[in-house]
This record gives sequence, C-alpha cells and structure tokens, in this order.
Amino acid sequence: MFQAAAKTDVLIADIGGTNCRFQVWQLDAHFRPSRMVVEQYYATKDYPHFADALDALLSLDVLSGAARPTAAAFACAGPVKSQRCTMTNLGWTIDAAEIQKKFDIRCTVLNDFEAIGYGVPVLTDNDLVVLNDVPAEDKGPKAVLGPGTGLGEAQLFWDDRSNGYKVHASEGAHATFAPRGWKQRALQAHVEAERGHCSVERVACGSGLVRIYDFLRSDEPSQYPQDRMDRGKQVTPADVTNSGLDKSDAVAVEALDMFLSIVGAEAGHMALRGLTSGGVYICGGIFPKVIERVKAGGVLEAFLWRASRFYEKVLKDIPLYVVTEEKLGLLGTREQAIRIAQEIAMERTIAS
Repeated sequence: MFQAAAKTDVLIADIGGTNCRFQVWQLDAHFRPSRMVVEQYYATKDYPHFADALDALLSLDVLSGAARPTAAAFACAGPVKSQRCTMTNLGWTIDAAEIQKKFDIRCTVLNDFEAIGYGVPVLTDNDLVVLNDVPAEDKGPKAVLGPGTGLGEAQLFWDDRSNGYKVHASEGAHATFAPRGWKQRALQAHVEAERGHCSVERVACGSGLVRIYDFLRSDEPSQYPQDRMDRGKQVTPADVTNSGLDKSDAVAVEALDMFLSIVGAEAGHMALRGLTSGGVYICGGIFPKVIERVKAGGVLEAFLWRASRFYEKVLKDIPLYVVTEEKLGLLGTREQAIRIAQEIAMERTIAS
C-alpha cells in the first residue's frame, strides 16, 4: 500500500464570476486532509487571466520550495469540456493541460456542480437532515440536486476500478416541469406565457420561488387582500423565504410550500430515473434556511407521491436527505485533488 510523501500539499480553487477562492491543504500519510496551509481570495476583475491569479497565489512565501503543491483541482462556474472551461463573462480559460505545462501541477477542471457531486460521498451524519429514514445501500447509485441561483443536478455511480463514485453531470433541470394539481398546472401556463417554456429550473430555484410568489399574487388578488410586500417593490427570494417563515404574508407562505413541494417531486423523479438506492441529496443555500418547514413533511410527501402504489413503494426504500454543509463544492474539489495526489504517489512507488 502506497502512502503520501512526508509532506504532500494539494491546491483547490472555486472560481466564480466575482471571486476566485484558493485553498491549499496538507495531507497526512493516508491522504486525508490534516490542516489548511493557506486560503486566499482574489477578485477576478484584478487579473486578466486565471494563470495570473494562480501565479499570485504560488508566489506566496508559504508556498515556496517543498510546500508548493503538485496536485490540484479547480471548480468553475461554467461548462467543462475536455478538461477546459471558458468563462465567457470573465474572458478566462481554465485549461488543465496548459496549467500543468506552465506550473508543473497536475490538475483536473470540474464544473462547480460536478464538484458538489464529488463532495456527497464524504458527508457525515452531522452534515445531513434525514427526511426519509431508510438505510442507504452501500455503493448504491446516488443523486444530488441543488436549488439556488439555478437548479443543479447530478448522478453518482460506483466505479470499482477507481474504488469510488463517478459523478455524471446532468442538464435535467432544463427538462419540462411536470405539474401536480390544477394550481401547479396554472403556474406552468403562467410561466409558458411569460418565457415560452416552463422548465423545472424556472420554478425550482431562487428566481423560481419569486416567480411562484408573483403568480399567486397576480392570479388570485382577492384571496390575498393584505399581502405584506409592496406591490411596486422588486421581490427577492430572501423576501419570500423570510415572509413565508414568519407567516407575515399569506402569499409567501403558499409560495414557499409550493416551491418545496416542486423540489420534493423533482427529487422523486431523480430517484426513479437512477433507482438511487444510495440516496437523494438536496443541497444549496435555500433548504437549510427553511429546514423546519421542510421537516413539516411537504417535501417528503411530494417525493413519495405517485399515482402507482408500486412506484410509491419503490420510493419509500430510497433515502432522502437535506445537506446542511455549506462548503460541499469545496469538499468535492478537494477530494478530486486528493485523487490526483494518490495517482502521483502510486506512480512514484511503481517507478521506485
């Protein structure tokens, strides 16, 4: 069994539209993170290219000499093809081959939600709220969805060769929304009239929550004569969430409940598509903030509901979780950097 070198450091980065967040972690002999060596934030506007920001990081004294990382993983807010991501809003291109050539760092480039997927297997019980309390099958397929700015989705399947999960990115959030009941069907028609197509994402993300609120308020104004929010105000997801939780606005209460039901139903769809005996994980910034409402049962009811009793039974055997860990993407990115460090160590062991 090969072990990490006496001092092995890995580099990870979360690259967004505004900031680039770097971390360097020291690994122990078993390739587990023992301490964070450095964490740095760089404003993307200050650097013409990603390589410039990376060069600034690697120029720090703390990363000189033996402390310089030789393995890295970079998560990008954009599509990745052939280990290359072009972030058109920044003018940045993150290319694994070019980085390795220039900096002598072996690396991988991930989509940001792919990174979230790789974080799922390392979650602990303390990072999860269990909604459907049934045992997860060891090495069983998993699914993760994250309602936030948009709706991310991915599936995880066990790979014997690598002795770990492989994440398969998905664009399932852009599939057509499947409404349940007359009010959701009316919501779908409302969104179609506004946008031409009602995808799942358009009613199952932050802006989707606002879209549901606006629909309910405009569709039945007589039912809500005293909603709290000013009709001339630009409503935000936080406005709807807060007013739904404190019940100061009846429209927000119904909008939040409908939103949670829609996400729960989509989690059920993903469970059936992948027969995810390893569990379905709902992550993102919205659900942890409304966890008491989630626990009330609407999400699980929508997850389990099917006209066919047979498929309802299938879903009852699939665990459903809410992820409370806020840095899931960084966890997944770090796991991929560790994988590369293990590959390097194995190659050195074989060569010696």
